[in-house]
Amino acid sequence: MSRSCCVVPLFAATLLLAASTGALAQRDPAALLEQHDEAINRGDAAGALALYADDAVIDGGGCAAAPCVGKAAIQKELERRVANKPHVTILQHYVSGNVVTSRVEFRNDRVKQAGVERVIGWVITEMQGEKIVYMHGGIPDRSDPQTARFAEWMRTQPPAR
Repeated sequence: MSRSCCVVPLFAATLLLAASTGALAQRDPAALLEQHDEAINRGDAAGALALYADDAVIDGGGCAAAPCVGKAAIQKELERRVANKPHVTILQHYVSGNVVTSRVEFRNDRVKQAGVERVIGWVITEMQGEKIVYMHGGIPDRSDPQTARFAEWMRTQPPAR
């Protein structure tokens, strides 16, 4: 058997494995959420927006009074978030199928205005394929003293715009 007969199938198998591994990584819901948060931390609203489906929904944060539906509404919300100079740190992930429930630390200008360093909250995100289709965020962990102080301060503030 010639040497090329062994090398070609080995090369093809390596390419197939690399392609399938890449596809799996792109469909990992936790990795997609991390990609989203990295874009937000960089101040890249457009990069974060590219991760949403056209008919996605954000419920919570600046979209608490009425959910932001579709990319145009979500773009405004992401730009609002980025304007507050955020830093999001994922503390824990719980993945069930295509849903990620995350315990998250938020730091931004609005949090500083309240006189606290950071707040802890929960975010629930649903993915379909390689896109975010639903995000419900800003569920405060009121057992955390700083978060409880922030939540009390927020009660006295006009709604975020």
